[in-house]
Amino acid sequence: MNRATFIRILTAIKLISNNVSVIENFNNKALVTIQVPEIVGDSTKQLRSLSKMLSYCSYVSIKAEAGGLVITLEFDWD
Repeated sequence: MNRATFIRILTAIKLISNNVSVIENFNNKALVTIQVPEIVGDSTKQLRSLSKMLSYCSYVSIKAEAGGLVITLEFDWD
């Protein structure tokens, strides 16, 4: 994945949550942590977008916390 694709994915993530932290260029990787109350895919377009985003990840972790979910995504780029 190139950096431009990562920026597009990050922009889309920031549209759904204000609580996003990003660590970039950590050994050619980026670590993104998102805190959201829930994940709802009520349309085929949303499900397709979520599936496409997850296909770019090299690591995914979804943990339940008080009042929501903490999602950790790791992206590798060339």
